[in-house]
This record gives sequence, structure tokens and C-alpha cells, in this order.
Amino acid sequence: MTRIIYFVSAILIGAAAMPASAQINLDMNKITCGDWLGYDPTSQEFVRFWLSGYYNAAQNSNVLDMNRLQRNSAKVATYCRKHKSQSLPTAIKNAAS
Repeated sequence: MTRIIYFVSAILIGAAAMPASAQINLDMNKITCGDWLGYDPTSQEFVRFWLSGYYNAAQNSNVLDMNRLQRNSAKVATYCRKHKSQSLPTAIKNAAS
């Protein structure tokens, strides 16, 4: 019985030490409006929340205002439908103007 415990422990330790191979690099500045509009709803939400956190942190705010996020997201989506080739950060800046 102790051999099995040692064997399973060795496998688990070895598996935990293996590097993760599923890393994804995503440059938010290269996402275009067309790309973002084509994402599935879950991915769109991820990008919205990530960018909201980024811009809030840039303003030293740690509060997530869901109503403001919804309003701004609707403005950006409307803007993006007309300007699909623009980058998403540019669309966010222009939609806020």
C-alpha cells in the first residue's frame, strides 16, 4: 500500500513540475473592432472586463461601475459596427468623445 502512495505522489509531483504549455499572448492594442464583434459572447465579455480594469487602473480607480460599463460598452459596440478596421482602444477613445 505504501508503494502505491509513493508512486502516486511521485506522479503528482512530476506533473505539477511540468511547465504549462497553453499560454496565450494577446495584445489588446491589436484587436480591431471587427475582431471583437466577431468574438463569441464570453470572449467579448472577457475583453470588456479586462479593458475596463485597465482603464480604471490607469485612473487609480478600483471600483467597477456595472452601469457605466454597460453604457460605455454599448457606445463602443455601436461605434465598432461602423469602424470595423479600427483598433479597439482607438474605438474606446473615439466612442467616449
